[in-house]
Amino acid sequence: MKKRLTDNFINNAAKRGTEYRDEVTRGLILRYGKKGLAVWEVMISRGGRRVRKRLGMHPALSVKDARIAAEAAKLEELQFSTGSNVKTVDDLFSLYEAARSPDLRSWVDVESAWRVWGSPHIGRVRVSDLSFNHGISLRKHVTENSSALRAGSVIRCLRPMLAWAADERLIEKNPWVDLRVGASSQSRQRVLHAAEWAALWEFSGKKPYPFGPFLGALMLSAQRLSNVAQMRWDELRGDVWLIPRNKMKATRAESAQSHEVPLSNALAELLAAQPRNGPFVFTTTGKKPIVPGSKFRTEIETSTGVSDWRFHDIRRTGATLMTTGNETRKVSRFIVARVLGHVETSVTATYDRSAYRDEKREALEVLAASVSRSITTTHALGSVEALKK
Repeated sequence: MKKRLTDNFINNAAKRGTEYRDEVTRGLILRYGKKGLAVWEVMISRGGRRVRKRLGMHPALSVKDARIAAEAAKLEELQFSTGSNVKTVDDLFSLYEAARSPDLRSWVDVESAWRVWGSPHIGRVRVSDLSFNHGISLRKHVTENSSALRAGSVIRCLRPMLAWAADERLIEKNPWVDLRVGASSQSRQRVLHAAEWAALWEFSGKKPYPFGPFLGALMLSAQRLSNVAQMRWDELRGDVWLIPRNKMKATRAESAQSHEVPLSNALAELLAAQPRNGPFVFTTTGKKPIVPGSKFRTEIETSTGVSDWRFHDIRRTGATLMTTGNETRKVSRFIVARVLGHVETSVTATYDRSAYRDEKREALEVLAASVSRSITTTHALGSVEALKK
């Protein structure tokens, strides 16, 4: 019922299970709970629906203060609602992508987690309805269809989006702030043995563009998965691949540096043979790079019989093959670290500004020699000179 509420009236009003709507401030409600406690609430409009927002308890919050709090809550909600056209979580991700993808180093992982798992499962959920239970449901879905480790990775990638949205006032609060990621991965030591390495290389030669050549480039370069998958034609400068600083992993963004990867003859020939279908070397659409995921890895496992491996194991194996070397040359760990793009933090590194380009090229030639059959006839239809044009 409607009533001009006063502190006197409230102290003498009926208790338990009743509520009064203030005649002075529209939307302000005094509700008595089952235990007789008086609770202040205000009705606000959110996403086309009317919802209640709790303000506090009486008498801690007086009538005067409750009216002020109610008007402030309605004003805040008005600013929140009119500041964004976000309706679904898909809409929210689009805004997050525009704001964070340019400077978030792990963006390829975030995008993959959203495209493969997040969007199909919660993309159409209204932002105003997104809850803690949606996070639990997503984690369970990924665990059942992939693994607990994958589920933890997906939550770890997507949870910051909701923290960002809360900071930007696109949502009222982060509903996943207490959601645990679940299982965490342990440090891996897996190195592919010679037969497995040869099997992956053979598969890469048989698999058509873009995924087959991508796998070959991953093996020949020993670079990170995201950097190879997102390789652009304009990053190839003659016989050097220059990875921009914004793509390099670093503890602090400002400390990242661009990374030179001299092309071995084998890698140069492989890249020269690929079609130019847009800015990216490996693409299916011509507009976006490929996103190699679990489906591609499963295909490799089925075709080669290589099991219990991850794409990052290829980078570890490449580093090991360079330090192990062959009958003509072994590569020092110092140079391998330069090939991998690891930043040296010693005092000497402050003064030594050499790029070690020749040494890195020789190291990658040692890696290329680990491939047991002819690279040219399998992958390359062009030549090094074609790449340099």
